Amino acid sequence: MCFGKIIGGGLPVGAFASTNNIMSYLSPNGPIYQAGTLSGNPLAMAAGFCMLNAIDNDSKLYQRLDEKANYLDIGISEILKRKGVKFTTNRVGSMFSIHFMDDNVIDFDSAKKADNRFFPIFFHEMLKNGIYIAPSSYESWFLSDALTYEDLDKTIAVVEKISTKLL
Repeated sequence: MCFGKIIGGGLPVGAFASTNNIMSYLSPNGPIYQAGTLSGNPLAMAAGFCMLNAIDNDSKLYQRLDEKANYLDIGISEILKRKGVKFTTNRVGSMFSIHFMDDNVIDFDSAKKADNRFFPIFFHEMLKNGIYIAPSSYESWFLSDALTYEDLDKTIAVVEKISTKLL
């Protein structure tokens, strides 16, 4: 099992785990050496520790993230439907993506079928209007709990403003 992102509190770090039997193969007890530039980095470990404690002490965090992502998904979807833009969105928890096509996107092959000439326009128009999203149509947006509903409303308003450029 591999872990990342959250355990570093946003700093570059990764981790892996397995059964005691498999992990016993790693040094210093076993013959397999494992190391990395950021292995055990004190700043990343402290940030990760703080992040994991914050999550552990906030039972509503994931619910808020899900609600915010749903709010954004509905807001953007309503605008694009009204404007007649072909699109589909995917969302799981706080992960969100948009593809300019009618079909569902379930994997890379289906994502490649999107009309990707619109994504660079969408990305750059969002950026010009102060909204930075993932720069590739193949990437998810990862919402943060730091985003307010005012931030989400601004994002939705920018989509409204630029939507005619996607026709």
